[in-house]
Amino acid sequence: MKIFHALLLAFFVATSLVPSSVVYSATVKKATTVTAKKKVEAPKKTTQLLLASETALRLTPGETIQLRFGFKNTGKPSWKVREMRLVGGDGALFATSSWATTSTPVIISGKELSTGRLEFFDIAVHAPEQIGSYQIKLGVFADGEAVQGGSIIIPAEVINSESAEEVSIVLLPEPRIRVALGKVDSRVSIKISAGQYSVNLLDGTQIRSMTLGDTGAFEYDTETKVYSFKMSGAETVTSTIPFRLLADSSDSRFILTDKKDAAKWNKSIVYNEYRDTFELRWSDKIIGLWMINELPIEHYLKGLVETGNSEPYELQKAVYTAARTYAYIYLPTATTPERMWDVHSVWDQVYKGYAAETSNPNGSRAAEETRGTVVTYEHKPVVTPYFTRSNGMTRGWKSVWGGKDKPWLVPVVASYDAGKKMLGHGVGMSTLDAKARVQTDGWNFDQVLTYYYTGVLLEKVYN
Repeated sequence: MKIFHALLLAFFVATSLVPSSVVYSATVKKATTVTAKKKVEAPKKTTQLLLASETALRLTPGETIQLRFGFKNTGKPSWKVREMRLVGGDGALFATSSWATTSTPVIISGKELSTGRLEFFDIAVHAPEQIGSYQIKLGVFADGEAVQGGSIIIPAEVINSESAEEVSIVLLPEPRIRVALGKVDSRVSIKISAGQYSVNLLDGTQIRSMTLGDTGAFEYDTETKVYSFKMSGAETVTSTIPFRLLADSSDSRFILTDKKDAAKWNKSIVYNEYRDTFELRWSDKIIGLWMINELPIEHYLKGLVETGNSEPYELQKAVYTAARTYAYIYLPTATTPERMWDVHSVWDQVYKGYAAETSNPNGSRAAEETRGTVVTYEHKPVVTPYFTRSNGMTRGWKSVWGGKDKPWLVPVVASYDAGKKMLGHGVGMSTLDAKARVQTDGWNFDQVLTYYYTGVLLEKVYN
């Protein structure tokens, strides 16, 4: 029999009838499948374009302009050496002496760019003398590897000086921000106060439509781990994934009807109405059932109660710009699964929603007038803390929170606070000292900001 098995195996091999993944044994009557081990792939480097100062160019021969691109590290690995390289097209014809090489306009090294952080790439381009149409193709590289999502193509027209027109800067759209409104035990009741809504699952499946005056309730059972939604007059819908109350526009609003949060200075103002979108989400990372409001960042700013309507207008502009910057630097963490929101409505900045917006129309106007403007140091948005009052001198980052000092948060004299008790942490802008400088010394908002935050610029980062 052994000779027969050997001859049979030889026949199969010779006639190519034996699959390469199957091995036959002459003594054991069974087939063994050989399975290759899966190769463990390294985490991918990915990015997202958040800002482009230009999306198309119209230049005259020999004209030089500065381009700026803002890319966010959306992958898990940190980036050590970051580059923006030419990846084809006619980009070499636009090279300037400021480029690192003729094929690499920018190389950035030093402190690593961790996941979720934003990097600005500044590139000077010099138009060739030949009139015509060109393309500048660029790509982001990290540690020598092309980063997924980092490619950008800039069409460029080189035209006669007689036909040249001013080209306005094109910025990316306004970002959205997710705000934690707080925790509840199990249930939230809502009422639609403006606009149209749909109740969806997080995967996009639509469950219900809601309009002005409609009411409903979201609930979560911690034992069964099941979400439910009950709209008045309709059957209860359950799901193992959360629901999303999705607005048709940022002007749509809802009321959390169980929330009783009246303003201390005017009990008729109740802070329980919010713009745009709502979610009720359970978190195992930050244990609890969280209410989350998602909306455009400018509407979020208008819902803050960091200033009062009677405060000097230039102070309001300074505070809203600092508040916008503070919120903006937290946006990259929105993609991190451990964090379901970008900012907390109490721990970060005090956010009260639509009632705060309507009770401070001057603040809303200040936010609109400074729209998209943030505080930058070396052209990067930076943390901009502010507080009520110092004792005559602001404090540095390290002296309050430890770690390394931040060069834009060095102590400065707050002369109008001299001899008074400090109220707050003391780092950054003293709002009472700033108020006095606006009222007494006639300072405008950019003078205020560039005084308390040393060596900074005010730059527009979105439309």
